[in-house]
Amino acid sequence: MKKIQFHCALLALILPLLAIVGCSKNSGPPPALTAAELPAAVEKAFEKASPEAKELASQLVAAVQAKDFPKAYQNVQMLAGMPSLSKQQVSVASSAMATVNTLLQEAQAQGDAKAAQAIQIHRATK
Repeated sequence: MKKIQFHCALLALILPLLAIVGCSKNSGPPPALTAAELPAAVEKAFEKASPEAKELASQLVAAVQAKDFPKAYQNVQMLAGMPSLSKQQVSVASSAMATVNTLLQEAQAQGDAKAAQAIQIHRATK
């Protein structure tokens, strides 16, 4: 009898847990932004951030607009690694990282030596 009660209690605890895990809305990494979308998205997400995060976000936007993708890559990596970011800021930083990575690779393919060097350094320190 006690064995049946134990199994019923265990089942009553496990079923809600499975329902929660099964209904999770985490659908993977956030989508990459286009180069045109990146400045507005970063500025909006970091407008109420700490001064350090806000400064890095501004430097990121400036580097992307100046097409200095190695600098943008460095800035987005530092920004994404900050421990005090909100979920929205982490999501935007992750999307920005994917975008900047793509832009860096495109610059390398077009013969940008600085972009090629940045990619080589990243691969060597990975």
